[in-house]
Amino acid sequence: MNRRDFVQAAGGALAFAPLLGCASGADEGSSFSVWSWVHGDRDRDEGEWRRRFARLRKSGVEAVLVGGGDIELVSSAARAEGLEYHRWFWTMNRNGDAWARGNHPEWFTVSRNLQSSLEHPPYVDYYRWVCPSREPVRAYLRGLVGDLAANPAVDGVHLDYVRHCDVILPRGLWETYDLVQDVEHPEFDFCYCGGSSRVHNLM
Repeated sequence: MNRRDFVQAAGGALAFAPLLGCASGADEGSSFSVWSWVHGDRDRDEGEWRRRFARLRKSGVEAVLVGGGDIELVSSAARAEGLEYHRWFWTMNRNGDAWARGNHPEWFTVSRNLQSSLEHPPYVDYYRWVCPSREPVRAYLRGLVGDLAANPAVDGVHLDYVRHCDVILPRGLWETYDLVQDVEHPEFDFCYCGGSSRVHNLM
């Protein structure tokens, strides 16, 4: 199947550019499989999800990595169409984590100019990161991932944003954000919170 036919059969519902070049190259009987990222935070009922997943399955997709949405609902629809359901989990970027934002603002990373990413997110409004130097942060994230992994509706957990914010963006994005990053600017350099040893460099 060529790329155009694949995308058309999938209904344009995918965000899997890295997978497109591989889909037609699999040998019969190989261990190669095609997976797709899917945004789960859409207002769809199970029937709508099943129709979407049926198109993916028909296109040769075997598993979906879903970010957001109701786990049981989307997993049920995926499995009904013969797909594995994997949870796509934002790790250090906790923008959508209302509990952490409301109860532990001190967990959020601090730039070299001493601004919290909770109150002054770098680059884009959803870049709000927690600092892994803090043991309570690590324990909290372990708990969240552990709960997902223990859920029988979930076949696997995939971690995204397992890092700090980019101190220097790829060169192709400088114009997008009207930046020149030929040096490390303090507003993009993390983390200098009280939980990080780097904070002592400022003293």
